[in-house]
Amino acid sequence: MTPMLNGEWWYWWEGDDPHTAEIEEYVSKPPDPDNNAFFDDGVAGAFNSNNVPGEGWVKAYLQKDPDNIWQATNGTPNQFGFDEVVIDTIDWGDNLESVDWYTRSQVRTEVVLFKTLTTPVLDYEMRHTSGWGIDEVHGLGVSQTGDPILGEGTQATVYSNNARFTIQKLNVSELDHPGVDSLVWVAGEGWTGDVINDPIFNGAVYEGGDGPGYYSAEINVKGRIIYGYTWNVRQLNEGPGYYRLTFSFDDELTGAPTALNTFFRDGLTNIALPLEEETETVTPLEESDDGGSSPDGGGIAMLDFEHNLTYIDIRILEREGGGMGGGNGSQSDSLSETITDFGAIASEMTGLATSPESSLI
Repeated sequence: MTPMLNGEWWYWWEGDDPHTAEIEEYVSKPPDPDNNAFFDDGVAGAFNSNNVPGEGWVKAYLQKDPDNIWQATNGTPNQFGFDEVVIDTIDWGDNLESVDWYTRSQVRTEVVLFKTLTTPVLDYEMRHTSGWGIDEVHGLGVSQTGDPILGEGTQATVYSNNARFTIQKLNVSELDHPGVDSLVWVAGEGWTGDVINDPIFNGAVYEGGDGPGYYSAEINVKGRIIYGYTWNVRQLNEGPGYYRLTFSFDDELTGAPTALNTFFRDGLTNIALPLEEETETVTPLEESDDGGSSPDGGGIAMLDFEHNLTYIDIRILEREGGGMGGGNGSQSDSLSETITDFGAIASEMTGLATSPESSLI
């Protein structure tokens, strides 16, 4: 479809703000309602002719405005030429890979599945305009000549309603305990063995529902499909120690309503490395009043090709004293805060739905 862009937009340009002492990677400001050739000076009934957008500025037409409509390519695997979908890259939330958390934390757990496309498709580039986390806003980039800015269109995120997420407590003081290597995976139920407890959470996307008792997939502000679960550790834990977080897939034998068509393959599927710049934004526990995270630690995501799953073992530390439950804002939604990590910043980003079990978006 041809984008319909009649709604609100902001100026966006790369580099430092020439009108302040701020040093930023990019700048975004709304136009002045009194003269939209300049950015807003915040004074009603007047404009500042010195408020000229920076060199190379573009417009960013904001999401969640009913007068701004666009749609990148999405569809089922056969529409992309796939009989089955073999995932190329798995991206666990950097907040799990970079820091430890506390028994009073609220931890956002996220997984994104990426598939590389051999034939480019329609893919729109997005520009971050304001906010982070739940207040984050992006917009469709449009050039000074009025043309939407297109992405490479060679990477899609993958949806599968067969996806399952499981959290279990490991009863070991160190992860090199021999009992950890002896754990056995039971599809749909979790890991079993002498050093692991029954799941404290175990849910599949196809089971549906909203709220803390369900696992779900959502499209974030940049158009990525994200599998997410907000783990309220304060209310759902079995004490400090190591916890195994497992992302797996059900099939029809384990109760899924559709056949499985999404796979991790040895030699083809890899795990993305965490971004260093995101780990630098973590607020240390002593500076946070919300349960927080430790700036050290974090887990290492692993792949189990035999069982078509990925997992990460993270450490939950004891939080002494008062404080409200919940993680700090800088890490509550790490993937949503990533600006350019995979170069495919798109709204309704190119997607694949592995028919009928999953889809690419």
